[in-house]
Amino acid sequence: MSLPPGFLDELKNRTSLGQVVGRKVIWDAKKSNQGKGDLWAPCPFHQEKTASFHVDDRKGFYYCFGCHAKGDMFSFVRETENVGFMEAVEILAREAGMQMPARDPKAQEKADRASQLAEVMEQAVQFFRLQLRAGTGAAAREYLTGRGLRDGALDRWEIGFAPDGWQNLWDHLRGKSVAEDLILGAGLAKPSNQGKKPYDTFRNRIMFPIRDARGRCIAFGGRAIDPSDNAKYLNSPETELFDKGRSLFNHGPAREAAGKGETLVVAEGYMDVIALGEAGLLAAVAPLGTAVTESQLQML
Repeated sequence: MSLPPGFLDELKNRTSLGQVVGRKVIWDAKKSNQGKGDLWAPCPFHQEKTASFHVDDRKGFYYCFGCHAKGDMFSFVRETENVGFMEAVEILAREAGMQMPARDPKAQEKADRASQLAEVMEQAVQFFRLQLRAGTGAAAREYLTGRGLRDGALDRWEIGFAPDGWQNLWDHLRGKSVAEDLILGAGLAKPSNQGKKPYDTFRNRIMFPIRDARGRCIAFGGRAIDPSDNAKYLNSPETELFDKGRSLFNHGPAREAAGKGETLVVAEGYMDVIALGEAGLLAAVAPLGTAVTESQLQML
């Protein structure tokens, strides 16, 4: 997608780098001179206690004298939100009240499809959370209580339950007029080989939403309740939203915590990350059932 001449300049004129960066850092009041646009803070890109991260608000550039990170408002949003250049422009334009130029029809169609899939995933999150509180979730609640997780933790991590049965989620979503191709495209159901209705991907499992750095639910991890189940843990299949080799469980919250100076911890699985988080170690992540990939290392 190309942008019309002057669009980025107008966006920069409407947006202060100091405001953009200020959402992620705490300015050093002694070292900063707000009136001159001379701002200092501990760097959001590496762990430190001193204010070595400098923002020149008038010129619109930042530089860290510790890790040598540098750039403008677009690179800052790209790095802190883990998005591409155009997504960074969209985020900043939305905050500045500017209308983005019309997209290429194919690109717009792809973005609309992703938004629709993400909406379906959110409906699934709510369905699973309600099922955990229902009678069918008794065994799951007992297991989670045994692991030391009370109601507060269940809410913080949005833990749910997929009840036993072949079409519980499918029927729920279809009852809300969700299109069949969206349910299948989100990886929440699989087509039947016997000519019957598609069946739920997750059955009789404790459900952990997997969110991307932007907070969208892109997949689920399911832990089997039945000890005889062949697969103790099951992830969503790869979809237009989900690439397990390019995703990390708890990515967004961990990145925010690490940016505030907490030590990054890489654990094996969901329950490990949750246990660490409940113990106060918020900068914890886990790969999703695979060996750590090069992409995940870059994200770390």
